Order: sequence, then structure tokens, then C-alpha cells
Amino acid sequence: MIQTRKIVILLALLLPSALAEDDQEPIFRVLGGELEMGFCFGGDIAVYRLNAEKKELLGQSSSPSISPPDAFKGRISFSDDVEGLLGLKITNIQFSDSGTYIRECWSNDTMENYRKHYLYVCNKQFVLQKISLTPGTGADLVCNTGSRKHMTVKWYRDMHNISLFMDTQISLEPLQPELKSLIQVHDKGSSLHVSDEFIQDRPRFYCLVMEGGQCRSFQTIGLPEDPEMKTVYRSVGERIVLACSVDRFRQSYWETPFGQVNSSAPLRLKGTTENQMSVSTSKNSEDYSLDIPSLTSEHSGSYKCFSTFLIEEYVVNVCPLCESADISFSAEDKKVVLQCDFMSLPAFKDKEEYTSILWYRNTGDQDIQIMDSGDPSLTLPNDLQGRLKFSQTYSSLTFTKPKKEDNGTYWCVVLLDDESFDDEDTYSNDDVGDEEDEVEHQFVMEEEYMDMCLFRQVTNLKFQSYRRAQPEPEPEPEPEPEPEPETGLTMYAVCAGLGGLLALAFLVGIVVVIKRRAKKKSASVQGRGLELSEEEGRALKFTKT
Repeated sequence: MIQTRKIVILLALLLPSALAEDDQEPIFRVLGGELEMGFCFGGDIAVYRLNAEKKELLGQSSSPSISPPDAFKGRISFSDDVEGLLGLKITNIQFSDSGTYIRECWSNDTMENYRKHYLYVCNKQFVLQKISLTPGTGADLVCNTGSRKHMTVKWYRDMHNISLFMDTQISLEPLQPELKSLIQVHDKGSSLHVSDEFIQDRPRFYCLVMEGGQCRSFQTIGLPEDPEMKTVYRSVGERIVLACSVDRFRQSYWETPFGQVNSSAPLRLKGTTENQMSVSTSKNSEDYSLDIPSLTSEHSGSYKCFSTFLIEEYVVNVCPLCESADISFSAEDKKVVLQCDFMSLPAFKDKEEYTSILWYRNTGDQDIQIMDSGDPSLTLPNDLQGRLKFSQTYSSLTFTKPKKEDNGTYWCVVLLDDESFDDEDTYSNDDVGDEEDEVEHQFVMEEEYMDMCLFRQVTNLKFQSYRRAQPEPEPEPEPEPEPEPETGLTMYAVCAGLGGLLALAFLVGIVVVIKRRAKKKSASVQGRGLELSEEEGRALKFTKT
């Protein structure tokens, strides 16, 4: 009974002090670190430490001669690093610096701003830990408590203001009753499972490990930063796919200028059958891309992909005028020039000075901005540095020493700045309307015409491997025979001479034989003729007798 009474008294004492932190925003710093007590515009800044309900002045910029308390001497300094802002910095923070601080901003003897903070000085700071999302719903928040046994944990949520929602020294339940259904407590409060509703606004969390009234460590736990907004420029009639990867077990959807899209059923614009958009869905895939088959000017606007949290954010600008060209190049070309021919178009007459030109390229699945005439700080991709030059008006770009890797799609975008709609264009000198109406009208005009895309020119840069006609190679001359030694030549000559003599003797012999045969034949014929004559004579003589 006595023990229960002590617990009730302890809770009665601790709960008001915990709830009192709503009046003072907590600040967490590690031993030896530094603390910047915010900033004040112009005038004067004064910082106090609240000690036993007594304000103790640490420093005031309008009275720099005032000496700070002994415990802070040599550790207080004023800063004006940012033009027009004043700040007070405390360096080499000690455990004894823990407590309540007040910052006041003054201008013309009037206090313009007042902030109250409670400083926790801790032994150690753990690195940022990402919230662990559980499949389907919810997330786990785990605080690194080390191996401490007699510790308690303070849990804070940062949603513009840092507020305490659980202190295990008081209870293992949330301090606010409306949060009880959103939080499940594990491991004596060092681990929490929270619902999607509790984290849907992407808050950050802080956990403090306390022991004996002293902060031993603190840690920041949070979701990844909001995705960077991507600006996409396309032309009327083109197809566009906005990529998004989600947890397939969570509820996912797209927010578009035409409403929410959360299924694969196409969304058609009113009064049309052609303009639609659909979401890629698959049971075994995280792909949740939004597909718009044919763009119109009405598709310009903001597109956001959610899967409990904002996953991707796009701004689509549909340009009404578009030109396209194909340029082929080879490794032998010394330069390649890409043009952005917009100056002759009627839409830009007398508006050249109000235009901004952007250049993009796409060599795969991602649009990469390579130039912005309004942002000279934008640096070229590494592979283009030293090889890409822009004209003075940014209406053309020149590749020097082009190479195969430059192959891809490039485009320029011409924007009409809101400065073209100045007072002379939007209001006449005779306008005497109400100031509020004028401000509202000016806002509408700026929103309507600011950075309006009027023209887009696409160039497809294609690398060609040209093959020149090569001449037929001349036949290689047959190798000349090597000269034989002189002895060989002599032998060949002798042999040739002997051969010639033998051939000549053979021919002579043949001739002699032929002649002899001819003589013998002739003599034989003559003999036969003589014998015939004698026989003929005898016959004649016999006839006469």
C-alpha cells in the first residue's frame, strides 16, 4: 500500500513536468558540441538561461560589453554569417549547461520573437537510423540503448514542433490518450511499433536514453527525406511513363490533376475516348508506374506517387510547339552542332529577353539536365566537360571531339518567364482597384505564366560507323630467283653446249643417212631403166626379123 502510494506521488510530480515541455522545445546536443540559439532578423538578440525562475543574461548583441556568467566565459559569441540575421552561439557544451534557455528578438524596443528551449546534454549521439517499414502496414522504431540496465527512454516526435509523446519513467503508454491505439510498446519502451497513421506526415523521432537524471545518449530516427521533385518536359501527342516503385503489400495510388488513380483501369478525360492514363500493376512486381499514352496541354501539372508516404513527385510540362531532327555523326567528325530554332517563331516575338533555355539529354531511361540559362551554377556531366560549348544565346550547343557515347536524344526547352508580364502588361495606370484584389490578381498571373513552356526541339544524335571503300590490294610481286653461284652457271653453259653439239651431230647424221638412201634409190631406178631399155631394144629387133 505504501509502495503504491509512493508510485502515485511520483507520477503526480513527473507528469506535470513532462507536460510542461510543451512550453519549451527540447534541444539535444552531445558533450563538447556547440549550440546556435536561433536567429533574429535585424535589430537585437538576447539570450538568457532560466535558473531557479530567474533570468540570467548570457549575451545581448546591442550590449556586447556585458560579461556573461563565469560558467560561460570564453564560450559565448555572436554570429552574423547570414546577412541580416543575428545569432548567439555557445561552444564546448558541458553537462552543467543542461537546462532552460530563452531567446528574444528585439526591433525598435519591441520584442518581435520569443522562444523557450530545454537543452539536453548527452554523453553520446548515435547516427541517424531509418524507420523500418513492416510489410503491409506500420513501422518499427528501435532506440539504441546500449547495455544499460537501469535506464528509461524519452520519445519525441518532430512535426514542425518537437513534442514528448512517451516517457517510460512515467508509463509504458503514450502520454496522449489518442495515441494509444496507434502505438505498441516492446522491450520496456526501447522499441515501438507504430501505425501508418502515426507516421503518414513523415515526422522525425528522437529517443533519449536517461539514467540517474542524466542523458546518456540520443538518436534521431526518421524516414528518408522527401523525394526530389522531378520536372519533365514533353510535347503534345507524346507518350510518357512516370516511374514509381512501391511496396506491393501497401496501399498505393497516384495523385494527378484529374484526381486519384489507383488501379490498372485507364482514366479517361471527360468527353474524350483517347486521352487516358493507367497504372502498371503486378502481383509480383514493385512497379507502379503511371502511363499516359498521348499527352495534351491539359496533362500539365503535378503527379505524386504514394505508398503510405510520398514516393515520387513529378511536374509535367506539356510544350505546345515541337520540332525534331536527326543528326548522324562518326568518330571522324571534329564537331557536331545542335540547334534550338525558336527565335523566328511568332510566339517569341518581342519576348526574347524574357525567355529561359534549358537543355536535356537522355541516353537511357533518365532525363539529365545539362544546361539552364538561368542557373550558371549547374555543372555539366563529367563526360561532357571540356567538350561541350553553348552559344552566347544558348540557342545552340557544339560537341567537340564527338564520340560514340554521345549517342542519344537531346532537346531544348524554351520557357517564358513571368517577368514578361510586368505592370505595363497586366495593369493599366488607371487601375484603382482594391489592394487585396490586386495582390490576388498578381498571384494568379504569376502562377499562370511563370516558367510556361512554349517550345521544345528534339534532336536524335546517332553514331554511324562509316566504312570507306578500300582499293583492291595490288598483287604481290613474285620473288626474284636468287642468283646461282658462278660454278653452277659454268656447268650449265658447258652442259648446254654439249647438248647443242650432240643435237647438231644427230641432225647431220640424219641428213647423211637420208642422202645415202636417196642415192641408192636413184641408182636402182636408173639400173632398172637401163635394163628396160635393153629389153625393149631386143623386142624391137625381134619384131623386125
